[in-house]
Amino acid sequence: MHHANIIISREDCRDYVFDILEKDLNFNIKANPDFLLVETESFSIDHARDLIKWSIGKALVGEIKVSLIIVKSITLEAQNALLKILEESPEGTFIFISLENLGGILPTLVSRVRILNLHKEVNNLEDDAQKFFSSKIKDKLSVIRTLSKKEDKSDIKELIKNLEQIAYQNKASANHIKNVLTAKIFASTRGSSPKMLLEWLSAVL
Repeated sequence: MHHANIIISREDCRDYVFDILEKDLNFNIKANPDFLLVETESFSIDHARDLIKWSIGKALVGEIKVSLIIVKSITLEAQNALLKILEESPEGTFIFISLENLGGILPTLVSRVRILNLHKEVNNLEDDAQKFFSSKIKDKLSVIRTLSKKEDKSDIKELIKNLEQIAYQNKASANHIKNVLTAKIFASTRGSSPKMLLEWLSAVL
């Protein structure tokens, strides 16, 4: 897990980040004083100073602190102020910045973070959903095997969500749509197996 990350996404990335935190860091954001959410149109120098002050403070519970920053843009002053903390974050401190694109972001800032481009991932998953819906069962199972090999199991959940959209686009039967919605509901419950749900869908679609 990299300590500083920029997520490129046009959609709300919260669930994506929360899945990473729970899987990789065993970090639950619910009622957690060590989780900081900043959501604003423009991230200013004042926001940057507040984040730096938060970053250098000690965790209140456990040894991990996480900040998720959801913004449209970051001022140049704020970017310059963040360079040091993004390069040398205190141990146990993780920062995620969600942007729609890297326009206006300094190369020196980009060089200090890991880039997670969800645009490409979403497009690939939409293609997988279309392929899954229209393929024979052996090809459906091939898609499942490919996704199951990934460490990040959130892709399987996302595929199930995308199947709903594909079902409506393809004007699927009411029964097929019902099956997809059933799988979507169960996939969102704790302890469910998205892989098993996809295997079930491969048999009923």
